[in-house]
Amino acid sequence: MPATECLFVYGTLQRGCPNPWSRRLWSHAVFLGRARLLGRLYDLGPYPAFVEEGGGWVHGDLAGIADARILHELDSYEGAQYERVLRRVLLEDGAHRDAWVYVFRAPLAGARLIPDGRWPVK
Repeated sequence: MPATECLFVYGTLQRGCPNPWSRRLWSHAVFLGRARLLGRLYDLGPYPAFVEEGGGWVHGDLAGIADARILHELDSYEGAQYERVLRRVLLEDGAHRDAWVYVFRAPLAGARLIPDGRWPVK
């Protein structure tokens, strides 16, 4: 499957997560590698929130998507508290790719910082 779009996922949409939306995403995507993005990750309980403020790395999976319709389905799943934006991610091999990422836009009241930027919290 030729990938025309990239999506960086850092939470419940990562490969292997027991989330039906993760399974749906990966049934329409190819794994392009582990990647990271500058920002911070916060624990909201059942899912994390990525914010661009602050230093540090957020780690996740890079998905290559041939059919952009899945992105519109994921927009609905993520809801109004997340905005899908295009950012540059760094792959493990040192290459950079432009990828969509969901940025949290709601208040972080009560959220706990995940210092190592990796979900799930161990």
